[in-house]
Formats: sequence, C-alpha cells, structure tokens
Amino acid sequence: MERIRIRPRYNFTVPLDKESVLNKLRDAIGNPDAHIEGKFVKPLVVISIPEEDRHFWSPELSLDIEKKEEGTEIRCVLGPRPALWTMFTAFYSFAVLIGVAGLVLGFSQLTLGMNAYGFWFVPLSIILIVSAYVIALTGQKLAYDQMLLLRSFIKNSLKKN
Repeated sequence: MERIRIRPRYNFTVPLDKESVLNKLRDAIGNPDAHIEGKFVKPLVVISIPEEDRHFWSPELSLDIEKKEEGTEIRCVLGPRPALWTMFTAFYSFAVLIGVAGLVLGFSQLTLGMNAYGFWFVPLSIILIVSAYVIALTGQKLAYDQMLLLRSFIKNSLKKN
C-alpha cells in the first residue's frame, strides 16, 4: 500500500472462473498454517485475523467476487471491523451535529441580539472531527502489518499453480 487511507479499496482480475476463486480461497483459509479466518457470506467473502491475534484495531478484508469476460474481478475493501467502523461513523455524525447545532444556535442568538455563545460549538466540532480522523489514522498505522498480511494472503492464495 502506497499510503495510509481510511478503508482503502483496490480491485484486480484473475484469469480463473468464480468457482475456482472461491475454492482456492476456501482451501487457503482452511489451511492451519495460514493464520487467517474467513466467512463466506454470499456475495461477499470476509477475511480477518484470528481471535488470538486480534486487537482493537485489527482489520477485515471484504471481497466482492464477480465474473467478468476476461476472468473474475475481485473488489477488496480493507478496513476496521464493522463495530469499530460504526462507532467512528457515529462519532463523526455526532461531531457534525454539534457543529450544525452550534451554527443554528449562534445565528439565532445573533438575530435576537443576544450573546452568540453558540458559535463556540463550531470549533469544538472541528476539533472533534480532526481528533477522530487522527485517531483513525493512528489505529490504521497500528494495524498496518495485519493489513499487509491480509492483502498478501489474497494475492498468494489466488496465484496460479
């Protein structure tokens, strides 16, 4: 990966049919030396780090596998587990809500000729959003080795034999 991004996405095409790709992934995940867990939930395959090696920031790799004329296209999304992603999304939404409420309150107070202290919620909102972004990037750096492990697992398991 060239740079740290929130939920990086990438695609690639393999010259195999969809069933061969799914079988190769099942075999690779079933291998006890792989140190990888996987769930096959149509139409997705979700690959993650085993429970004993997992930490708060451990990523999951979601694969969407689709048959194309030239082979099988695999679209990948590498990101945090859904619970962590939902927590960050809720936090971002809360921070934006504080900013919007601060703007509405501030303009209402200004219109009524009152002290417009509501505007102080806007910088607080910006600080919360930037803090969440920095925390997310820090977590992604902590999970970087596991992200590389998941990505290399996919590439290695789908190589032609």
